[in-house]
Amino acid sequence: MSNINWDEIRFRASSWGNLLTETRDKKGLGLTCQKELLKIYNQVLYGRKTDLTTKEMTKGKQVEDESIMLFSQVEGEMFIKNQELLKNEYFLGHPDIYSGKSITTATQVHDIKSSWSLDTFMPKLIEGAESSYIAQLNVYFDLTGAKEGSIAYCLVSAPDNIVEAEKRKLLYSMNVATELSPEYLEAAEELERNMIFEDIDYRERVIKIPVQRDDELIEKMKSKVPVLRQWLSDFHKKHMGLYPKE
Repeated sequence: MSNINWDEIRFRASSWGNLLTETRDKKGLGLTCQKELLKIYNQVLYGRKTDLTTKEMTKGKQVEDESIMLFSQVEGEMFIKNQELLKNEYFLGHPDIYSGKSITTATQVHDIKSSWSLDTFMPKLIEGAESSYIAQLNVYFDLTGAKEGSIAYCLVSAPDNIVEAEKRKLLYSMNVATELSPEYLEAAEELERNMIFEDIDYRERVIKIPVQRDDELIEKMKSKVPVLRQWLSDFHKKHMGLYPKE
């Protein structure tokens, strides 16, 4: 594994929100960027990948198909999950869904985000697109040739296993005698109501934030790739030089 050619490393779309960070004087790689590079280093060299998993991320993975169906319904266009990992000289990316004859000739690319609750969903209408997601979409644009797309926040109900897990956490936290205690039953009913959304019109459960292709941003990311590769190469030499092998 030590014979890796770091000049051939490609960087995933999801990493660019962190990889674009710089020092305050704009003359070096920011600490967040370097930490992201260390994750990439560990994955490339040792095959170790550790992703932070939250309840929001767990829900997102489980309801992705439902969110795509909801987005298709409001858009009036049938989308299916893209299964193809794309790559070029600089980037790796796995776009969620697209418009066009094929993923490599897409006219639009959309990234699906499944919100945890109504209270985390609704603010997206006033917050706008996060810079990390804009970078991610522009990597997809470069990989597909698309000129535009969107970040689509979807509000779909949590699966039964997640609802039941949240109820168990609630039960443990309330210090009640049994799960038949009136105060628990009332709280559990309210919890479930806050995780189930079929009573809300489907057209009110998608917030689509348009993102336009930004060629200046794409070129900025591409120009940074040699710097990132050099950092990985230098770090590898430093790491391997700690206790040289015979």
